[in-house]
Amino acid sequence: MPISTVAPCGLICDLCLGFQRTKNKCSGCTAEENKSAFCVKCSIVNCPEKNGDSKKPCGDCSKFPCKRLKDLEKRYFTNYGESLTDNFYQIKEKGLEQFLLDFEKTWTCRECGELLTVHRPQCLHCNAPNTYYKRKHK
Repeated sequence: MPISTVAPCGLICDLCLGFQRTKNKCSGCTAEENKSAFCVKCSIVNCPEKNGDSKKPCGDCSKFPCKRLKDLEKRYFTNYGESLTDNFYQIKEKGLEQFLLDFEKTWTCRECGELLTVHRPQCLHCNAPNTYYKRKHK
């Protein structure tokens, strides 16, 4: 996965349904073009603590984790089993490259080899079960 796919909030854009879909595809939160309307209006991307640097990771902020991040964390953890704050701790511990390699290995479909999405219980490419999704949603 390209390093640019880690959103400022700690989400991995590659695992997002909007990033993977073919129609109206989002280029990711750090992209200059083709961002979804949600990403353009995102309160985290537009956070005043970033001082105009929309790509600055929340994990580097002195207020980490702030209310904005905690609210998004709650939604993503409840709905998809993904922890944004844990992603930042893992990046700090392992380094960004190893963190991304681990995520890619975990979220690769065992049937077709394509990336899975956190938003669906099956692979978008071959409909095989997303076993990681099921483990997170038990």
